[in-house]
Amino acid sequence: MKKNEELFYLIKSLSKSEKRHFKLSTQGNDSAEYLTLFDAIDTQKKYDEKALKEQFKDRAFINQLTTIKNYLKHRILQSLRNYHSRISRNAELIDIIRNVEILYHKGQYPICESELKRAEKKAVNYQQDLLLYQIYDWKRKVHQALRPQDLKTIKTITEQQKNTLKFTNEYIDLILANIDPSQFSLSHKKSVSLQNKTLKTLHKYRKLLISKDHNKAKRTLEDLIKEWEQQPELLKEYFIMYFSVCNNLLGYLVFKKQYKEAFVRILKIKQKAQAIENISAAFIKEKLRLYNIELEIHRSLKDLHTTHVVIDEIQQFVEKHKTLVPSNYQLSFRFQFATIYFLKNDYKKALHWINAILNNQSKNDRKDLITYTYWLNLLVHYELGNGFTLRYLIDSLKKYLKKQKNIEVYEKILLKFLSKTVEFSLKQKKNAFLTLQKELTNHPFPENVLGYIDFIEWIDRKV
Repeated sequence: MKKNEELFYLIKSLSKSEKRHFKLSTQGNDSAEYLTLFDAIDTQKKYDEKALKEQFKDRAFINQLTTIKNYLKHRILQSLRNYHSRISRNAELIDIIRNVEILYHKGQYPICESELKRAEKKAVNYQQDLLLYQIYDWKRKVHQALRPQDLKTIKTITEQQKNTLKFTNEYIDLILANIDPSQFSLSHKKSVSLQNKTLKTLHKYRKLLISKDHNKAKRTLEDLIKEWEQQPELLKEYFIMYFSVCNNLLGYLVFKKQYKEAFVRILKIKQKAQAIENISAAFIKEKLRLYNIELEIHRSLKDLHTTHVVIDEIQQFVEKHKTLVPSNYQLSFRFQFATIYFLKNDYKKALHWINAILNNQSKNDRKDLITYTYWLNLLVHYELGNGFTLRYLIDSLKKYLKKQKNIEVYEKILLKFLSKTVEFSLKQKKNAFLTLQKELTNHPFPENVLGYIDFIEWIDRKV
């Protein structure tokens, strides 16, 4: 994202209700110019500043476009703060602290005390240690202003403030430890905060995986998930953290091919996710992770009959939140769809998704997924017996590969095979596949390649 595109992407991220709230909050004569600019940017599919300058060349404000864009961004953010004032306990507490600061400067110390008491209770209940530090700071200042001689209470408040730093430092240490689990060891002291305990457990889980103690690793995550579910208020407030832990467990279950248990947990987490009102970018990321895991199961269990239902659900979700779904996720899903339908021998649908990728390429796309989409395209046309088209596509892929790297021996073997045998009879193809199997014994596919398309399984099926 370029600096001059920030306003464009901010506007595009707004929901209909957020846009309506913004316009209602900015009614008045002084808002005419920047609302006009807002509407013009909102109609653009891709940010085009030159087009804006041409469109408003007769308007005086266009000579100060950078200034008015900054003002518009400020007003949108202000509107979003008001609209989402109760988006989380964190946001509520920040608003209370801002109110306290204003009241403190007005000398309204008794009201400050009342507000801080309310804030402290919320911060303790929802384990908001970072904000609790600020609350105690204001509590000390207010008490000092009202009762400067009461040094005992001032000392007690200061000690409380100091204790919050211990939990905050532990939280920071846990984040660092999770960045590289192999390089950090943590104390066995129990964490008071459920968020800190979660980070500590994830660190332990990763170290258990490194040491190959898989069963204990699984139990560690299961126990943590149970603890979250026993605290529904915290689960609702920090649902993203809970969602992430569940996705980690699902990833483990798929790795261990425990698909039945994975399906039960997928259904459970989807039901809980439906109750979440505030759909954030972080929530969407975890939901996309969940869908990726679900698709992995459908790739592994090719005889599942609910695949089209899942794919439809993913399409609807991506379309609904398209401004917050990274383009690489959309590419990844399309590749997954194409691969799954290929494995199910539904070549028409596989070709649909292959074309959806190849006809909508951009320079920012993942090169690995584009490369294996080309390969998948060859396999589909081979299965359909499209000899003329296939040979043309093989020539195109050779040119594409040569631009990226040297063509590997196993790739040359497969390309030659596809070109020569596409129009063979079934009996001839079976013998040809047996020969291909033997050739590839000496020049096997790397494991990372088979993670995209399992060429070996495809060949084995033919044999």
